[in-house]
Amino acid sequence: MKAAALVRVSTEEQHQKGNSIPEQEERLEGYFKLMGINDFKIYYDEGYSGKDLNRPGITELLEDIPTEKYSLVVTTKLDRLSRNLFDILNIIKHFEQYDCNYASATEGFDTSTPAGRLVLHMLGMVAEFERERISERVRDNMISIARNTNRVISRPCYGYDIKNGVMEVNVEESIIVKKMAQWTLEGLGSRAIAKRLNEMGIKTKSGGQWHSKIVRELLKRETLVGDFVYNRTYRKGTRTLTRPEEEWIRVEGHHDPILDRETFDKVQQVLDARKQVGKQINRDRYLLSGLVVCGHCGGKMSGRYYEKKRPHKTYRYYRYVCESYAKKGMCKFHWVHRDELESLVLDRIKELDQGASAHLKVVKHEKSDRSEIEMIQSRLKKLDQKMQKQIEAYEDDLISAHDLKKARERVEKERKQLEYTLEQERKKEKKSDDIKLKENAKKLMSDIFSVDRLQAKQAIRQLIHRIIVKDEDVNIEWFAE
Repeated sequence: MKAAALVRVSTEEQHQKGNSIPEQEERLEGYFKLMGINDFKIYYDEGYSGKDLNRPGITELLEDIPTEKYSLVVTTKLDRLSRNLFDILNIIKHFEQYDCNYASATEGFDTSTPAGRLVLHMLGMVAEFERERISERVRDNMISIARNTNRVISRPCYGYDIKNGVMEVNVEESIIVKKMAQWTLEGLGSRAIAKRLNEMGIKTKSGGQWHSKIVRELLKRETLVGDFVYNRTYRKGTRTLTRPEEEWIRVEGHHDPILDRETFDKVQQVLDARKQVGKQINRDRYLLSGLVVCGHCGGKMSGRYYEKKRPHKTYRYYRYVCESYAKKGMCKFHWVHRDELESLVLDRIKELDQGASAHLKVVKHEKSDRSEIEMIQSRLKKLDQKMQKQIEAYEDDLISAHDLKKARERVEKERKQLEYTLEQERKKEKKSDDIKLKENAKKLMSDIFSVDRLQAKQAIRQLIHRIIVKDEDVNIEWFAE
């Protein structure tokens, strides 16, 4: 019989009695001698936790199972194999595919018997429960530190260092961060910024090369405006997932900022606009890709190229086509010629620059502060609730009809005042949005009508939220700022 053994000890366990590598080797050799097995190989995972399979010893063992024809794999205890029940069961299943059994030298079972498989499941569940309890205690402790102290419990991002548990600005790196924000506002994409940084010989925080994902993630971190956010993500297996925002722990003004909030918000607008476009952003064939929406179904309209060959000529068509139809067979064959739509949009931008303001629909960025209009609407809603309580009090004989009448008069008077104020605020906001939109259009005109279509594409995304196309009707929703 040919057998294999795995010994593992984590960094924390190396000093504990009974978990050392020599101790495990001695027990395993004694087990093989007792079983009359002379042909065996030992695999080592020294200094690795059993929480996952990202370990050299277990990886080598799993790769050798099909070729080495092992009949048995032994560890001193089940948790030396893994502390994750799901991983344990998958490992055993892999062994069984190649007629290989598993045994624990000190826990007295092997998978060649039904009783051994039952004990395996039970011990695996206990090992996983223990690991999850430890993880839970550590997480609760970290959350308590994040909520109740200013101590930094995560690694610093580029632009910051941690000294004595406090986040401090790294002056040299902060200058680069400010340049990255400026380049983004000037129209450079994350990939172009990464390329520029690499050409300048600037390294990341870990000393590696920049790439688009690192640039984008850095520029979206609230850390740059002095806020600290903890408990945003969690690990599930090998994946990193994001928790619901209400579970995040956010501490505003936690440390000195590198970017002011106005600049940071503008950078987010540009990054979000680029995200809507996706891979099309670096192509200049379709100037409005990512912005055009089907007015029938609300789905995106993407650029499509068609070609018709005739004996003496080839006809080429560039169109924006409804994705719901093209990819899912839904909606209808709804399309618009690229050149016609782009010419119309550019004409609307020219009219805007020249002072036209009729029929402008302006949208606010999602992260904009709560407006005066929203606060007035909230007060109107509370008035309705207040009046409803008065009616309920009258029905329960808690107030008289005279009191109810007086309450109604007071509420109606206040309602009229609020509705008048609301109307005035809407007019004021509309006028203010139109002014901001025109000012923004003037700043971007040279870029929008540049011969560089990629530059024009970026500039348009700072001015237009979306373009809704429904048959012959084209409606544009603009960004106020």
